[in-house]
Amino acid sequence: MITFKHILFPVDFSDRSRASRDFVLSAARHFNARLTLLNIVQIPDAWYGFSDGSYPVFLDMPEMKDEALGRLDVFLDRPDPALKITRVADQGDPSHRIISYAEENGVDLIMMPTHGYGAFRNLLLGSVTAKVLHDAKCSVCTTAHSEDLDSSSGDAFKSVLCAINLTPESVCLIRYADDFATEYGAKLRLVHAVSVAENRPENYLETDFRRFLFQEHREEIAKLQEKAGTQLEVCMEGGSVSSVIRGAAQHHDADLLITGRGRLQHTLGRLRSNSYAIIRDAPCPVLSM
Repeated sequence: MITFKHILFPVDFSDRSRASRDFVLSAARHFNARLTLLNIVQIPDAWYGFSDGSYPVFLDMPEMKDEALGRLDVFLDRPDPALKITRVADQGDPSHRIISYAEENGVDLIMMPTHGYGAFRNLLLGSVTAKVLHDAKCSVCTTAHSEDLDSSSGDAFKSVLCAINLTPESVCLIRYADDFATEYGAKLRLVHAVSVAENRPENYLETDFRRFLFQEHREEIAKLQEKAGTQLEVCMEGGSVSSVIRGAAQHHDADLLITGRGRLQHTLGRLRSNSYAIIRDAPCPVLSM
């Protein structure tokens, strides 16, 4: 059974943070979870090198934290009085403090929007989000398009996709997704990308090899499902990992995508190595474990 007892919501008071409020609150209500709002007070870059040594520069960090706490007090729009909500202002490097707070306070889910602005939005994950995804030991839920979320998002997921590769680790991921979908009463499908170009031997005709490769992948996925104890519908297409998963999510009008993620220093297969691209391109929130 999937349950989250402590949800961490890093808040930077941006429009994207504000757009994620209802989504985060709905998750906290569903799981009856403790919710912590965390703002990291940063020293503005302009302050570094501002002083030429002729006079000292003082920053009143306690006052800055108090101001942040005051903004957190009014940040939530119509919070549920039944929820246990904690507000914390900290200082330091945002990604490091988010990860440290999660580890030190028993957080089992971090919920945060991605960042990437203007023409670069589809090319970048925000550096803070990328670092949290890389180093966090708990599940992370990201919303690449948080401004598109409506007030009902997260109240009742109906269509969930689980992106898998062919590694043994996918067995645990499938079980996790199956438990999550059962918790919400959602329809769960598996999605898998087959890269024909990376594997095709020159002595195979394109159509023959595609048929062979797809059948091989179907058989491997069937073995994974047997170990996971599931018999889920599988969406399988040829192409890049992120584009195949995005296409499947759009086709099935997915409310949520569940995927695995790995640290960069580990070799965890194509799905894990493409986890940033999957999250960046997904048309719906992504829950990664």
